[in-house]
Amino acid sequence: MVAGETGVVSGDVRDRALGLMQDLFAQLRQAGAPTVEPPYDDLVDVVEGIRSDVSKAAPHILVSWTVFDEPDEYEYVHSFDVAVFSVAIALAMGERTRILDIGLGALLHDVGMALVPVAPDASYREGEGLAPEDAKKMYAHPELGVKVLRQHPRISAFTKAIVAQHHERMDGTGYPRGLRGSDIHPYSRIVACADVYSSMLVRSHLDRHMMPGEVVDYMMSAAGFEFDKDVVRVMLGCVSPFPEGALVRLSTGELAVVARLSRGMVTRPVVRLVREEDGAQVETSTEIDLARPEHQTTLITAIE
Repeated sequence: MVAGETGVVSGDVRDRALGLMQDLFAQLRQAGAPTVEPPYDDLVDVVEGIRSDVSKAAPHILVSWTVFDEPDEYEYVHSFDVAVFSVAIALAMGERTRILDIGLGALLHDVGMALVPVAPDASYREGEGLAPEDAKKMYAHPELGVKVLRQHPRISAFTKAIVAQHHERMDGTGYPRGLRGSDIHPYSRIVACADVYSSMLVRSHLDRHMMPGEVVDYMMSAAGFEFDKDVVRVMLGCVSPFPEGALVRLSTGELAVVARLSRGMVTRPVVRLVREEDGAQVETSTEIDLARPEHQTTLITAIE
């Protein structure tokens, strides 16, 4: 089951977003073609809800992702998280006039995957392990997504650009067109960063591919090459790799719950110990601020 409410966005908004995206993916799979009209008004309401909740947290915006345990849930949970990340980044960068277009593009960025006959987790694995023919089909999902968006006349060109370009990279190594630099729309650059960051955090949780802190390090190392460096800088100031309430394992072997997020120190939250290294339950509530110098050698190694 998908985890409960986390971060600044309400559970009601989150649940509605997940339901709408799950239904849309199911309808597209049943149709087998990009002939399903996205529920535009309902999706607009969701984006407005995200914008409202994130705006209330300003100027100290700090959002996090949704922990879940079933790979089949990835496609619609990921879409919601990318929308929240993208709205938070855009607001933090001073964008106001096109938040709706950005949020819709982020929410629908992977809608073309519903028409690609590969496992749902192929997206966060970036096609790893797919046969060349299946990988080619997956790489067509941005263009398929644009065809879905064309079914509704009120979906803007900005939103379509996001869906078309969210896998393009600043250095020209992306797809489907190999665009580079200024040829990639600024809104697409926002969603591209949010998409990869979310995907890698999910993989760090489900596959133990890397530690969450290493995901942050990767995004920093790719800034200015694959990703817009200004977008990465803003994102890592307002999107935490650790959701509040998540159960995490420390490098000491202890288990803890993330109690509070630390703005400016996104990899160093305040945690509350719940189990000792030997598995014994902690009797008294002990909080550790990982941002303090005395705890600088203690790392979060995994989200359980």
